[in-house]
Amino acid sequence: MSLPVPFPEITVVEDYNPGIRLFGKRFISEQTILELVAEFLAVVFSPKWLGGEKLDQALPSMHQLQSWTNETLRYKPGIRLNLKLFALLGNSRVDGRHEVHRTQYRKLTEKMKTRINVSNGDPDEVLECLEEFLGGFQGAGFDRTWCAQSFFPISPGLINQETIWNETIAKRDQPHSWGESIERFHKYYSVSKHRFMARGGEVLYLQLCNALRQDQTLLDNHFHRANSITKNELNPYTLHSCLQDALYTIRGQYTHGLESLATYIESMDRQTQEKVNNESEVLDCQWCPAESWPEGYLFAVELNRLLHARLDPTERIELMMTGCALQVLRSLCAQAVRYADLPVRDGCGGVLHYAWIFSTADSTGQQRKASHRSLQFIQSMIQKALRHKDLEENARQSNKDLYKEADTKYGHKFFLSLGKKLEVIIPFRGPGARFIMTDRLMRYLVAVLLPPGERCTYEEFLHRLYQHYGIAVEGEYLTDAAIWTGLPANSSIQPENGSSLKEMLRAGGFLTDLSDAYSIVHNPFGDEE
Repeated sequence: MSLPVPFPEITVVEDYNPGIRLFGKRFISEQTILELVAEFLAVVFSPKWLGGEKLDQALPSMHQLQSWTNETLRYKPGIRLNLKLFALLGNSRVDGRHEVHRTQYRKLTEKMKTRINVSNGDPDEVLECLEEFLGGFQGAGFDRTWCAQSFFPISPGLINQETIWNETIAKRDQPHSWGESIERFHKYYSVSKHRFMARGGEVLYLQLCNALRQDQTLLDNHFHRANSITKNELNPYTLHSCLQDALYTIRGQYTHGLESLATYIESMDRQTQEKVNNESEVLDCQWCPAESWPEGYLFAVELNRLLHARLDPTERIELMMTGCALQVLRSLCAQAVRYADLPVRDGCGGVLHYAWIFSTADSTGQQRKASHRSLQFIQSMIQKALRHKDLEENARQSNKDLYKEADTKYGHKFFLSLGKKLEVIIPFRGPGARFIMTDRLMRYLVAVLLPPGERCTYEEFLHRLYQHYGIAVEGEYLTDAAIWTGLPANSSIQPENGSSLKEMLRAGGFLTDLSDAYSIVHNPFGDEE
């Protein structure tokens, strides 16, 4: 096996770090889950170009996908300095508020005050309410300068390009006015360092594109065991069409007013708005491994179901955060399996050939130990994959020791830290880390493993859970996962006092018992239509 082939087929010779070279450019520990989703949606909603041709929709057309070879996908999110200044300056670090920022903030608020007409009330109170309202959408980066923070991406009007205030330069060469800082925008601001919007969302978007361009026969052969995927979903043309429409449901009627308000505030200082947008950079999506299309296709199916579910906008984004983080964890495992040279255990694992043993709050001691061992095995597998001989040979060309960074930022330690942030690995600190099923995770899994409004038996739900994510909690799948992990298959790891997962599903209103031996799992998030 040689080095992973990139999609698109761009030059990646400079990517000597084995973590980037194996998993794509790039999933990294510094990116928060919220900013992972915000960056993914930034690619979806921003103006995009492929091979010099501007794209009019969220995804390239099927013709463009199938003819896509070595062109770089480019996109240009908005900067939204005026909006951020108004909404986030008051909640930012005091020592990060430069005098020119304070001055511009006062000018913006005074200008807004003159446009507020109230028959009975104080314009200052209205202004304060607006600021508190928009400040409530502060999403990530509370300890950063105001412009480097991110909004909760509930509306395209709140999605923006990473913008970093170059504090050191500003101290050395003080700007005398807001206008000067904007005229010399690239001196005082950086918009393409990818520190917080670190390309993880770009990789997720490229995985979708790569998956949807695959041949029908290849898809049929690979997913014949995953009978949770419907005939229509297994047709890439149908899935592409559904996903193309569904992605724009995020720009729904419920957030139209919010987007209009954000646009209005951003346009309060048109000179700043126009200058910054002219100076903002067009960003390049890099690449994902071409062989990652199976996990990309599962992500496409699940995302389509989530977007068609009847959910309020906030819950949809929160569930999307869970799904995108899970997709990163799944991608790390699926790609590691391909390069770790594991012992062949025919039939073990889900459709991506790996397994996670999950425990619950009242699992037996043996199952908790098995879950801990499962996590250790996954981490060991990722570490081993990064040391594939071709990756090691490629890394030696840099004349640096890249493996500490690869393990910490892109490899097994990243897997552990992301799992803890998602709260599917506990405890957050201390020994004995293991996988754990949570109510939030279970809610997401019900929403994506069944199409909206549909039902399946409890046994079928366990099957889908194992095939899509390799998650095993009980029964034959727990035995299979133990064998894949290298543990002896015995009954001591099985739940002793009934099914904990059943109880969680029942408590959430997702499970109905028809008899002692027959239960139905229902996805209650009926189709949006």
